[in-house]
Amino acid sequence: MFLDMGLVDRDDAEKLIAASAPWFVDVMKRDLYKAWVVERNGQIVAGGGLHLSEIGPLPGAFRVGRAAHIANVYTHAEHRKRGVARSLLNEMLRWCQESRIDQVTLAASNDGRALYNSLGFEPQPDGMLRKFKRL
Repeated sequence: MFLDMGLVDRDDAEKLIAASAPWFVDVMKRDLYKAWVVERNGQIVAGGGLHLSEIGPLPGAFRVGRAAHIANVYTHAEHRKRGVARSLLNEMLRWCQESRIDQVTLAASNDGRALYNSLGFEPQPDGMLRKFKRL
C-alpha cells in the first residue's frame, strides 16, 4: 500500500513489512486489532483493519465507550472501482455497530475521500469521523 502511494521505496517497504509483522501478531493476540480481507478466485484483492481502543465519557454519552480507527485499507489496482472497498468497509462498519463501537475514525487519502463521505464519515481537523449512536 505505502509503496503504491509512493511513501516508501522497495527497500523501505520490505523493512516496514518486517517491522510490522510482530506488531500485528501482538495487537491481534490482545484483541486490539481486527482485520478483514476480500478474496477473489483464491487471491486476496483487498483488505483493511481496525485499531480498537477505549474512550472516556463524552457529551451526551456518559459511559466509557469503545473507538475504532480504520487503517490499512487497500485494494489492488485491477480490482478498484468495482465495489470491493465499499463492501469491505460496509462489513467493517457492520462489525463496529454489532460490537457497540461508539465512534470510528480514519485518515482519508484523496482517492478514498468520496467513498468515506458516502459511508457517513465527516471531515474533522485531524481525519474523518463516523459516530454511532451510543446505547
